Amino acid sequence: MELDSIVLDIDGVLVDVSESYRRSITETIESLCGEEFSLDWVQSLKNSGGFNDDWELTDAGILCILAQHHGYPGTIVSLIDQIKKRGGGLSNTRILISELVGKSAEKEWDPRTVRALFQSLYLGRDNYLDCFNHEPIIDVPGYCLSEKTLISNKTLNFITKNFQVGVLTGRPSFEASMFLDTLGLKTEEKCTLTMETSPQKKPEPGGLISIAKQLNSSNIAFVGDSVDDIQTVINAKKIDNSRNYFSIGVLTGGISGTVGERLLKNSGADEVIPSINDLPNILLNSSI
Repeated sequence: MELDSIVLDIDGVLVDVSESYRRSITETIESLCGEEFSLDWVQSLKNSGGFNDDWELTDAGILCILAQHHGYPGTIVSLIDQIKKRGGGLSNTRILISELVGKSAEKEWDPRTVRALFQSLYLGRDNYLDCFNHEPIIDVPGYCLSEKTLISNKTLNFITKNFQVGVLTGRPSFEASMFLDTLGLKTEEKCTLTMETSPQKKPEPGGLISIAKQLNSSNIAFVGDSVDDIQTVINAKKIDNSRNYFSIGVLTGGISGTVGERLLKNSGADEVIPSINDLPNILLNSSI
């Protein structure tokens, strides 16, 4: 069976965001709560599922620390474990913390301030002004400047010459366009779905199914770096039996090595590869 289409996630697949989005998450939490929030905790929240949106992940991290401030006696790790058991995501986090410490923690949480600070750190003043037409909370060059492209020109050329290509990302449209323009990856507008334009957030399958329909694809693979990305494909298979969906996990988005490979495989990935640049080889030599 030959693939005709490939859909790409951006963060952790096409670009290294460890010094941009991940840094924005931890520094937003630390600035608003006055305590450190480790990158390991960020990844653990990601792995619990339901946190494709980095703003919502940041909200959850803040609520975890506020829960401790308001009487939760356990560690952040134990709290994240409970969030995972509930199915992950911000909604389940809010319910759990309300059960544990009441509404006192949530009363201190202001998602509008979280987003304004996060975007100020990530975008920097110039991009923030372009996007929002007003001054950011803090004037910094922008952590987006630290992003490093993961995909080689050779791999990008292979993908675009041999397949129809779509993009499915949790990034806001402005930030997705900012990176894709720099990369030089051009797709049809309806085949690049972002935070604002996708009909559903991952792991709900609406965005992936929409792209598959736009491409009139019969056999389509989604390349992602997270449990949510793999689950998106699983959910698409349940709803749309008119085409074949495949998931390919990459180990460049915060999980790596045998532990990362096991996590993605156990989540249902059809293939797991070290990086996006291993994609040509796996497509030429696998049963996909």
